[in-house]
Amino acid sequence: MKSFMNFLGKVKKYAFAHKIISTIVVVGVVWGGYATYNHVSGSSTVTKYTLSTVSKGTLITSVSGSGQVAAENQVNITSTVSGTVNSVSVIAGDEVTEGQVIATIENSDAIRAVNNAELSLENAKVAYDKAVKEANAQVASSTTSDVAKAYQSGYNAIVATSIDLPVIFATMNNIYYTASHSPYFSETNIAINADSTAVQYRLQAGAILDEAKKEYDANFLRYKNISINSSQAEIVSLLNETNTILQKVLSALSGTYSTIDYIQGRLSTVPSELTSDKSSITSYVSKVNSDSTSITNALTSIDDSKTSETTADLGMKSAELAVKQAEATLSDAQKALSDHNIKAPFTGVIAKVSAKQNDTASNGTNIATIVTKQQIVNISLNEIDAAKVSKGEKVTLTFDAIDGLTLAGHVTNVDLVGTVSQGVVTYTVEIAFDDIDSRVKPGMTVNANIITSAKQDVLIVPSSAVKTSNGTSYVQVLDQKYDSATASQGVVSSTAPTNLVVTVGSSNDTSVEIVSGLSEGDQVISRTTTGTASSAKTSTTPSLLSGLTGGNRGAGSTASAVRAVTR
Repeated sequence: MKSFMNFLGKVKKYAFAHKIISTIVVVGVVWGGYATYNHVSGSSTVTKYTLSTVSKGTLITSVSGSGQVAAENQVNITSTVSGTVNSVSVIAGDEVTEGQVIATIENSDAIRAVNNAELSLENAKVAYDKAVKEANAQVASSTTSDVAKAYQSGYNAIVATSIDLPVIFATMNNIYYTASHSPYFSETNIAINADSTAVQYRLQAGAILDEAKKEYDANFLRYKNISINSSQAEIVSLLNETNTILQKVLSALSGTYSTIDYIQGRLSTVPSELTSDKSSITSYVSKVNSDSTSITNALTSIDDSKTSETTADLGMKSAELAVKQAEATLSDAQKALSDHNIKAPFTGVIAKVSAKQNDTASNGTNIATIVTKQQIVNISLNEIDAAKVSKGEKVTLTFDAIDGLTLAGHVTNVDLVGTVSQGVVTYTVEIAFDDIDSRVKPGMTVNANIITSAKQDVLIVPSSAVKTSNGTSYVQVLDQKYDSATASQGVVSSTAPTNLVVTVGSSNDTSVEIVSGLSEGDQVISRTTTGTASSAKTSTTPSLLSGLTGGNRGAGSTASAVRAVTR
């Protein structure tokens, strides 16, 4: 401290001794401080305006969403019948046409049903032909005795048949089911000594025989409850029913004989039972034919004995109804047989096969899944976006799994009722493809851009240029027009911007339609930036030596720096 005070004393003595030099030093210090202050305080705020030109163009508005690709139609093909799956002729990925058979179900029972229905229809047609003949002939007269004789003949034919059939059924039952009676005719021996075709023939003939036996048992109960004094209608009905049974028995006998004959041709040694059985069947065929002829003649006699035109007409109508019923039965049997062939319901692609050969199928068993080649897109939109979308609007589609692929589509449906999940309402929008690409698969994620409107030749400005205050839209403009290059880089204006009220129309994420308030070519402020600009002259401060020697002052310079701030 004492040293510092000594230093100040020396400076003071020097200053008084050298007044001119001291004065120059003081002035230099003061001037340097002023220059520094002037440089710092000379900084000011600068505002730059980026301008955009109002232009005409097309304003496209759209709604976006994501979802999954799905087949237009997908159906599980199921069986409507029961049985063993005989074959499956498709695999996943196969293309099939509508009606193509993709699998078959065992159908032997259905075939027998068709055969029986065909036989019933044939008998019904025979009866109808007779009824038509009677109606056309319209027999003029007939005695009571002729009628009585005709019905007596019919009744006698029924009696003869009731004597013959039990014997025939007993013998045939032994052939089919008594191993000691006809050992060669068992399924096992047929399979060993003949082949599977013989087994199939045996099954078919046996099924017809069993059905005829079942019908005869019911017929026999009716026979026991009638007599010659029963009504003519009962006798005629029983005659027709008995004749139908005889035709089935005849069919079973013929089928059995053919089966035995087929087996005989494959045996090296013919067993005696086989020869005996063939002889018995031959005699039974003669008996059945004779009984059938008697019943047919009786029915003919009864028909011929009818004299009433009304009766003849009713008989024809009844026979006609019987034909229709038999046709309906045959149609149902054929439909049931057809159902054993599982067919594709429409043209498409097999997506999955669920059944295989030798599986057991029943009504409702899933055989395969088929999808259409046509695909759709389902996306979910919130209630605000869904309200903007209409059927028929164009869509562009992109796919997460396929880079660079863009396909066109159109809206085919918008849900009328939304789905609420956790308080949020969404609507499903269905989109059809206008273009097809084989790489697109059901289940893929797809991004959809729905074009809700496209206004052409409208005034457009950037969205950032439009501001809103108290519900009024406006833009800001400057009182001077600039060339486009300068305007896009930003300009500094000596005057403040002017707010200009405008009417806006449609808008998207980047642009707004101007309905009124601006003209094409006008410039609007789309971006404002602010910063600090240092503009002060910097002089070279004289040093003590230069003050003493009278040195020159340096020329001042201006520096500028802008710090961009978007507002």
